[in-house]
Amino acid sequence: MNIAYDIDIAVVGGGAAGLAAAVAAGRELSGRGTVALFDAQPRCGKKLLATGNGRCNLTNRSAKPSCYHTDDVQALSRVFSGVNVDDTLSFFETLGLICREEDEGRIYPSCGQASAVLDLLRLELARLHIPEVCGCRVEKIRRTEDGFLMSGSLGEIHAKSVIITCGGKAAPNLGGVDWGYDLLRSLGHSVTGLNPSLCPIPVQSPHLSSLKGIRSHARASIRDERGEIYADSGEVQFGDKALSGIVLFQLSSAAANVRSGQLRVELDMLPERDKEELIAMLNRRRVLLSHLTLENFLTGVFNKRVGMCILKEAGMTPLSRSVSELSDSDIRRISSVIKGWRFPVSGKAPWNSAQVTSGGVRLSEFDGLTMQSRRCKGLYAAGEVLNVDGICGGFNLQWAWSSGILAGRSCAHALVH
Repeated sequence: MNIAYDIDIAVVGGGAAGLAAAVAAGRELSGRGTVALFDAQPRCGKKLLATGNGRCNLTNRSAKPSCYHTDDVQALSRVFSGVNVDDTLSFFETLGLICREEDEGRIYPSCGQASAVLDLLRLELARLHIPEVCGCRVEKIRRTEDGFLMSGSLGEIHAKSVIITCGGKAAPNLGGVDWGYDLLRSLGHSVTGLNPSLCPIPVQSPHLSSLKGIRSHARASIRDERGEIYADSGEVQFGDKALSGIVLFQLSSAAANVRSGQLRVELDMLPERDKEELIAMLNRRRVLLSHLTLENFLTGVFNKRVGMCILKEAGMTPLSRSVSELSDSDIRRISSVIKGWRFPVSGKAPWNSAQVTSGGVRLSEFDGLTMQSRRCKGLYAAGEVLNVDGICGGFNLQWAWSSGILAGRSCAHALVH
């Protein structure tokens, strides 16, 4: 048997969670054992470099279990009680990273560079003599009497303990994979349904092509036949076949696992006015702008193209008619579209457009105090491979740091005590 590596702890996956786990394990071992980090990509941390538009939204001051979707809220709470936001910031401070808090609790490196976060993690790995073995995909894993034996593209890997941090299916262009689920399945774990999350929502509308690239403030909600599932306010970006923007990413997260064939997005384009106030405003405009054609009736309220599409959605064509021709029922129809512009959801977004994976290996099958498997002693997991996904704004990286640090620390502690 060609044993290429014989180590105490193997960390499989070199993303945010894997890097944090390897550093935490190396520090806990303090020279009393060996750690190696394996990644299938040519270099670790590729996805980390893209976070926060290259600035790395490291965490969020408001991170707490209610900001996440998971199958085991109690286990998630235990993880965050073990490593919280302040613990994470202290961890990075010991690496030399200085951070600052911005709007809505988002925390970034003061230097504004995701590359600095990755550099400092890798420098600490080097200080701890932890090798980064890149271009090495772990294809199989099995339990042995004295640990685990893994088959990799560079040969066999023997380790006393293993931490799986392979990530999820999201953003395959940045290294997203699905084989981490197979590794954990082979050791007795189960996987939920997997869906793209924090992504644009594909919708149907005859107006989208003419609105491509336009941004508007709105209250957006995701609904099914039973009513509203989730709503948020913010900037909506119209695309050719989808609605995008942070507010839509939040909706995609809330709706990722909703099993309904009749999902739709509704936009309230003037959330600051109720329906009666809006009708009164439109009636005033009908008098004030009676000399204009309909194509300009909503100019000054919305982007002109948005206003024209709202009128078309309300059935006001042709727009060459005079504003003076609008009836009371026309005004009500226009107001109904403004307060509830409907876009039927047309399917799932492609994985390349997703920031995170909704679903994964069930968190309930792991101990939230240590991240050790309840089904296979010596096996740990952290990060996106598990069934935990958060809202947009640094929450998913916080999960990676919390679970990764806890897994690395706990795994190393178990080996030396």
